[in-house]
Amino acid sequence: MHGAVTPLHHTALVAHDAIAAVTVDARVPAWVPDPVPAGWAVTGLAWGGEPGARAIVVDCAGPAPLGGSAELVLVAEEPGTGVGCGYAGLPGLDPGDVITGPSSVDVKAAGQRAPLWAVPTTDDRAAFVGEAYGVWLWVVTWPMNAAWLLAEQLELLDLRDRIYPDLPLGPPGEHLIPGR
Repeated sequence: MHGAVTPLHHTALVAHDAIAAVTVDARVPAWVPDPVPAGWAVTGLAWGGEPGARAIVVDCAGPAPLGGSAELVLVAEEPGTGVGCGYAGLPGLDPGDVITGPSSVDVKAAGQRAPLWAVPTTDDRAAFVGEAYGVWLWVVTWPMNAAWLLAEQLELLDLRDRIYPDLPLGPPGEHLIPGR
C-alpha cells in the first residue's frame, strides 16, 4: 500500500563520528542551525535509506523563545519518503495540497532562501515545509510557540559540507522518533 518501506535508524547518543558516518554518502542534506542558538544543542540524528540516506533528521533542543524548553526537528527527504509528514502528524508521504498560497516564513539553507509553508497539524507542535536542494525541507517545533525561532531568519548549514568540532551535542530529544 505504501510502497517500499525503509527503516528509520537513529543514534542512541549523537556524536560527531556518527554524523560523519551518516552524511558521507547521504543523498539529502543534514540541516543544522548555523549558528546553533544560544543554549541549544543537537540532540539526535535519524536517517532512512542505505546506502546513501534518502531522509535525514536532525533534532535540536534548548530554551524556547517564550520560556520553557523547546525542540526543533529539521528533516530533509526525497519526495515520497513520508518522514516529514510523520513528524508533522500528517497522513501520507508528501505534503501535497496542504501547501497553498504564499509562504509563511523562510530560512536560509546553505546560503539560499528557502520559503516554507505552514501546514495544519496538532496543537502540540508547529510544522513548516518547503524545498531546498531539490528535496523536502521540514521544520517542526514543540511546543507550537517554539516556532518563534523562525521570527528571525534561521540559517541552516548542511553537515555534509562541514561538521564543525564545536557543534554542541546534548542528550537525546523527546521527539526524535515520530509517534513516540
